[in-house]
Amino acid sequence: MSTVITQNPDASVTSPWDGLKGSWQKLSQSSGGEKQVIVVSILAVMAAMVIVMVLWSSSTSYRPLYGNQEGFDSAQIIEILEADGVNYQISPTTGQILVESGKVGAVRMLLAAKGVKARLPSGLDDINSDITSSQFMEQARYRHGLEGELSRTIMALDAVRVARVHLAIPKRTLFIRKQDAQASASVMIDLEPGQNLTPAQVTAVVNLVAGSVAGLDAARVQLVNQFGELLSGNDAAGNGINGLSDLQVQYTQSLEQQLIGRAEAMLLPVLGPSQFRVQVAAKVNFDQVEETEESVDPTAVIREEKTSSMQNSGSMALGIPGALSNQPPQPDGQEKQNQSTNLTEEASRSFDVGRSVRHTKYQQAQLQQLSVSVLVNEEVANGSQWQQAQLQQMGQMVKDAIGFDQVRGDSFSLTVFPFAVVTATPVEPMPWWQMPEYQQYLRYILGALVALCLIFFVLRPLVSHLIRVEKMPAYVPPVVDEPLPELEPPVEQKEDQKGLASAIVALGLPEPGSPLTVQLEHLGLLANEEPARVAEVIGKWIGADKRD
Repeated sequence: MSTVITQNPDASVTSPWDGLKGSWQKLSQSSGGEKQVIVVSILAVMAAMVIVMVLWSSSTSYRPLYGNQEGFDSAQIIEILEADGVNYQISPTTGQILVESGKVGAVRMLLAAKGVKARLPSGLDDINSDITSSQFMEQARYRHGLEGELSRTIMALDAVRVARVHLAIPKRTLFIRKQDAQASASVMIDLEPGQNLTPAQVTAVVNLVAGSVAGLDAARVQLVNQFGELLSGNDAAGNGINGLSDLQVQYTQSLEQQLIGRAEAMLLPVLGPSQFRVQVAAKVNFDQVEETEESVDPTAVIREEKTSSMQNSGSMALGIPGALSNQPPQPDGQEKQNQSTNLTEEASRSFDVGRSVRHTKYQQAQLQQLSVSVLVNEEVANGSQWQQAQLQQMGQMVKDAIGFDQVRGDSFSLTVFPFAVVTATPVEPMPWWQMPEYQQYLRYILGALVALCLIFFVLRPLVSHLIRVEKMPAYVPPVVDEPLPELEPPVEQKEDQKGLASAIVALGLPEPGSPLTVQLEHLGLLANEEPARVAEVIGKWIGADKRD
């Protein structure tokens, strides 16, 4: 027998589909044991895919049970969750305990019923007096206890979840006349989700801390939230380009909106909605001015007057003291010439002068100027033109409503223009498959459909192709003119055939009529497993042929 091998010059160029087809043919022509292994492998892969789809469709999201700053005992929480069979996870990054999103509230109620509470900061009740403690340790414990008490008080607010207070109190001594260092405090608060502190609440917290520490000024208390934003102090609101803080800008905007609301309230009944526009620009002076004035009344009033007069008259002693003074008196004419007179008068008056001292502190946010602009739709006049008198009346009405002052330098303008027609774009409803209430069910349905498609369109045809048996065409006996006599085989050959058939059935061999390749494969398998028995059968066949 000669074999001729021919090679196609284009055989080297094969497509991926041809390679896949060749692999499929080799798989189809493989033995029964290999087919079983392949079928089992495919079934395992399909089962894994189905399990993955089921897990994906039934996966749930997890949320932290408590915040990262909340002081809960994680070991106690885990023990209770394991005892009650609650599924939980531990975050590998933050170490927080995660539970299913839909069970956060129920798990919190369960832990609260079990007595799990947040650890509050230690206060003054934890101070233990020790006879061996130094003064430094006593002061440190007192400061730590005071910080804990302030933290508890601040945490009592509805918007505050966790609070921490740090106090810096300088040591006072009697040997230093002037204390340069002053007490200060820093407060860090963790707010509840979606909650914010109003400016009034921030001021209340700052004053609360300042009032709890002796010698602490409210200006030296800093309040910070969990995002690192400064809520108190001069730089809390930040300064804009023109030096105004955000609080001042908010006040100006609030004033402008209030004036716009007054103007709209007057124009709305006359013009109707969406038929006018009002804009107000307010200039507010935030300078803080204090003035002290002292004045004196020019008209004086006599409060007290004193007058005194004193007169002295007498002769002066003349002559040389001593013996001359013993001389006899002179005649009367000479005595009159030696007499003298002394007159003294004094007068004092006290006046009350009127004096007035006036200290004036002007308002910090003073309105300096207003600029008002009103735009009216021309079509509101029903095809006719607006009369000048109507516009003046409308403008005067708006001026009176907003407090227009010509002396202050306010400006006002009222303009009439046709409004552009604006067509509102209809809002398309959200498709039903994007709605959250349907997405959960779509995951289950999609997973089930994918699993069924894999089973019916991939797994079932593959298994059917691997285990199918090719059927040979029916044997048609040749047509002969005369029927040949049927020869009965010998009795021994019949017994051998019966034994071989039973052996074939016992070994699970293919039925008669199977393809030749299948029979040869099974015969080779039988020869490998029981060679002695096959040799015995072949020997009997050879002996029967020799006898015939």
